[in-house]
Amino acid sequence: MYPQSQNRRLFPIIVGVYGALWAVFSLLMLFFGLTNISGRGMEGLAAQVAIIVFGIPSLIFAVLLLVCAVGLWQEKRWALVMALVLAILNLAIAVLISIAPTDITYVGFGGIVLSVVALWYIVKQLRFRD
Repeated sequence: MYPQSQNRRLFPIIVGVYGALWAVFSLLMLFFGLTNISGRGMEGLAAQVAIIVFGIPSLIFAVLLLVCAVGLWQEKRWALVMALVLAILNLAIAVLISIAPTDITYVGFGGIVLSVVALWYIVKQLRFRD
């Protein structure tokens, strides 16, 4: 059980929305990668990178987030552990994005904040349940 019954459904909804956003991102990467896969030179290489590095792993991460959201909605203990692992993985991804020399470092900083808040909440829930 969650310590505050009125807020117990908010976290699964946030995880589900986050998973849906990851799914949209990954499907866009797969779509743009597949539409440009026949390109020559850098265009074809960029398409392959979009599919292999971003599209497929992001889709797997999105599916895991959605499974986790369903488990959290049903208040399963395994879902809290899964959320903990996914939040740590998301934190690692966000740190890598934030230190990369690109124009999207603000996305990495936002991911760090989101991951730290999620980790705090998950640890709080795990401590309360024991």
